[in-house]
Amino acid sequence: MTWPIDLRKELFKSIEGNRIKDVEDILSTGFNPDQRSLLDRKNPLTLSLKQQRWEIAALLIRAGLTTNNKVAQNNLGLMYLYGLGVEQNHAEALTWFYKAADHGNAKSQNNLGLMYLNGLWVEQNYAEALNWFHKAAKRGDPDAQNNLGSMYLKGLGVEQNDARAFTWFRKAACQGYSSAQNNLGLMYAKGLGVRKNYAEALTWFCKSVNQGSAAAHNNLSWILGELPLETEQNCVEAFIWFRKAAKKGDVSAQNILGWMYFKGLGVEQNYGEALTWFRKAADQGHAAAQSNLGWMYYQGLGTEQNHTEALTWYEKAANQGDAASQYQLAWMHFKGLGTEQNCAKALTWLGKAADQGHAAAQYHLGCTLQNGLGTEQSDVEALIWFRKSADQGNAAAQYQLGLIFLKGLGTEQNYAEALIWFRKAADQEHAGAQHSLGWMHQHGLGVEQSYAEALAWYRMSADQEHAAAQNNLGYFYLMGLGVEQNYAEALFWFCKSADQGVAAAQYQLACMHLKGLGTEQNFAVALTWLDKAARQGHTAAQKNLKRLHRNSPGLEQSSC
Repeated sequence: MTWPIDLRKELFKSIEGNRIKDVEDILSTGFNPDQRSLLDRKNPLTLSLKQQRWEIAALLIRAGLTTNNKVAQNNLGLMYLYGLGVEQNHAEALTWFYKAADHGNAKSQNNLGLMYLNGLWVEQNYAEALNWFHKAAKRGDPDAQNNLGSMYLKGLGVEQNDARAFTWFRKAACQGYSSAQNNLGLMYAKGLGVRKNYAEALTWFCKSVNQGSAAAHNNLSWILGELPLETEQNCVEAFIWFRKAAKKGDVSAQNILGWMYFKGLGVEQNYGEALTWFRKAADQGHAAAQSNLGWMYYQGLGTEQNHTEALTWYEKAANQGDAASQYQLAWMHFKGLGTEQNCAKALTWLGKAADQGHAAAQYHLGCTLQNGLGTEQSDVEALIWFRKSADQGNAAAQYQLGLIFLKGLGTEQNYAEALIWFRKAADQEHAGAQHSLGWMHQHGLGVEQSYAEALAWYRMSADQEHAAAQNNLGYFYLMGLGVEQNYAEALFWFCKSADQGVAAAQYQLACMHLKGLGTEQNFAVALTWLDKAARQGHTAAQKNLKRLHRNSPGLEQSSC
């Protein structure tokens, strides 16, 4: 039995146009159950899964359509794993990952490896993880190759072996995989599985940094002398080595030498020299140097600021596939810097950088999807990109993932997951994540309620000038929650928060000045803060301000 040609074409058109209602109507009226379950290499479910049209895919699944396409099966596993358009179901996710993996899909094999490695919805089993990583790595999947390298490096499920770790890291790094490039740099820097070679380490760290890796940036700073090296070689010696290579015409060395002048590593900082060496490499087509040159013009370092010139160099690098330049181009098109503002072009470049694994680009793509900036709003797709960025250690993305799971945006509400991601971001000193952890401990969300823990997190966040955390810290001191009651401390933190415009803190200050708590009673100051809070729509402030204007003797005790 075959599909009715006219209805099939209409169904495909509806999927292409993301017209969910049309798909639903065609499914309900145009096909009988036998037709809907017909296996076809080009069936609508396969198409919708490949295009990540999760809502359409969910409709087709409910209509009884299935697929034998291994790429689609992997995406189907992702749907159930993250609750994309369907109810989250980890057992179903595993089923589809196994189907795709058994058909040789490397992504699913890697996904299974990760689940066994971390004990996610299966019993932790390093041997199984190693098995699946091996299968995917042999098929050339760089993520699996990097994971396999990590297991050999740490001796998880296998005898520890630096040489094998080095081999797998190199395979992934040569495919442009940022995390593996950073890991390979560390292997060269520490002499693990290979002879110690600082020049090679620098090269691989630079490659990873150019893709937006914060970890590689830290390692690059470390190896160039911000922390002492294990041998007598230091920044100055590294500089001498690269200068010799650069003068002989080594393009990579010219770019690194420019970077060392730019940062003042091993030599006195000199933007003019940095510009010179970046230009030498850029004129020879070195993409990273072109990107660096674009940054110099963008910021006006060593030359007059020129956004048009910056755009030119970024475009040269971006057209060679340089992710950092693609990201910068996206930003410039969004802002209209050196060119007319063009959201469509901005999104195109942002997507290109994100697809290459640029963590900051992935995060900002998630932001555009979450807020519907120049594209259709989608919490589900935003979740995907935030996760990609968060997995690379981007603190802002980790924080956003925490908020998504806390609020249940595009997925099921999950306090345990929210806590995991907030902690990851908080460990990187992200003030918003620290504040959110305080909130969850204060209210016992996914964790035992603890005012002491909440207070500790609020303090960390408040010390970084997070306005909401400062307000909450003031409230804890005011009420004596997890700490001895202290009006002076409460007043101090409410002041800091109120100065940043937090209406709740402004209202509390009004109450404290009216009652003389932690300060002398001052009706005029109380009125000032009350007015500020009222103008921001604070209900209690507005109510009490009206009472004061009616010459009432004071604020209601229950309101302050």
